[in-house]
Amino acid sequence: MKYLVALSLILLPSIVFSAGVTDTLGQIEDYSGLFALISLWSTIIIMLVTTGMVWIGGRKMHGGVFGTVLTLFSMGMTLIVLGFVTELSFVAKIPILYLKLTHDSLYIVGYILMGIAASKLLKVIKGE
Repeated sequence: MKYLVALSLILLPSIVFSAGVTDTLGQIEDYSGLFALISLWSTIIIMLVTTGMVWIGGRKMHGGVFGTVLTLFSMGMTLIVLGFVTELSFVAKIPILYLKLTHDSLYIVGYILMGIAASKLLKVIKGE
């Protein structure tokens, strides 16, 4: 009896949907550009929200060691977001000289700031 239920759970959907499989796959292929745009914009929105949360958290600390760490992290995250934005297709169409150099520089400085913040946090954790 168990095998009959398991077999019907597998075979029934395949029989029901077998007629429209090629049409469904064709529609998904047509919408692949839309899926890519949704993925891109959701990435940008999540990046902006997360960076904003870290900025606000650093500002609420009013200085101190953890406030400095969060401020450095937020500055680094902001530069990385700006570096990501320079690589988008609609920004790349703008004739800006050295766009790749700008992208790489923003990433490098952003990661350096985040590394300094991690170093400061490690010093606090170790008690130095």
